[in-house]
Amino acid sequence: MDIFLMKASYPLDELTIQELNVLIQSASPSRNQDIALLMNADSWKNYESQGLVILAYNEQDQLLGALSAADLFGLHTYEWSVVVHPDYRRQGIGTALVQELTNALIERGATGDMGLSFNDVVGHQFLHQLGYEYNSSEATLQAVAEPCKFSKDIIVRPFAEQDRGILGELMNEGFGDMSEETAELITFNTTTTGRMLNMVELDQQVVATVSIVENEAGVWVTAFTVQQSLRGQGIGSAVLQWAKDYAYKKQQQKVLLDVEIDNTNALSVYQKAGFTPLQQIDYFIK
Repeated sequence: MDIFLMKASYPLDELTIQELNVLIQSASPSRNQDIALLMNADSWKNYESQGLVILAYNEQDQLLGALSAADLFGLHTYEWSVVVHPDYRRQGIGTALVQELTNALIERGATGDMGLSFNDVVGHQFLHQLGYEYNSSEATLQAVAEPCKFSKDIIVRPFAEQDRGILGELMNEGFGDMSEETAELITFNTTTTGRMLNMVELDQQVVATVSIVENEAGVWVTAFTVQQSLRGQGIGSAVLQWAKDYAYKKQQQKVLLDVEIDNTNALSVYQKAGFTPLQQIDYFIK
């Protein structure tokens, strides 16, 4: 069977999005796994999102498979996933899509990439065959957006230039980020529509940071970390309540976040704040 590959950068046109949605529906597993979330569907219409899709058609112009890759944090590192129509699997379509991605990432000057899979044998085998090895796992959690009361002593405010130093300390302590990575985070989250970088104050002292991303799926909590010496004092829980209240005021339905599976302390905090597991995503690197 002959297949024809085509590349398209974000934002995608409506016809392509319709084709992708039909493909995703045909490939959706019976269990609770959101392929659209794995494929970064909420970024397809965003003019400021950095990403691309690679599409595989047959001679009848039927979309048989697709790969979606996105630079979510503006760090020139792309996260990608593949979906193939169930009737056309094991015919090399997925491999052809990934090979085309390799060329596209070179053209874009990417510094790295990560393949994403649900926690299933088929996805893992596919990535292993391409030379990718397991790196880590994240759970996507969700909570209902609702009006919440949170400590009046906690103030969540937008990032200001004078916060650059303390933000760097928080990001290094919480995620091991270097100063260059923090600088890119600041630029990306303060200049991109739908993103907001916030500082959290307690008694007029910065004690945490949290970024908010708004898209069609809901309000996402990202880059969230509390000063290590102050953890366990309810600051994280208060910020999560603030996020649910913020989403409610923005007329969003859900608050979502990703957390590493082995971060049991964070998982406990999120679950106590009313967040429940949605799905697990496994990350593979070459």
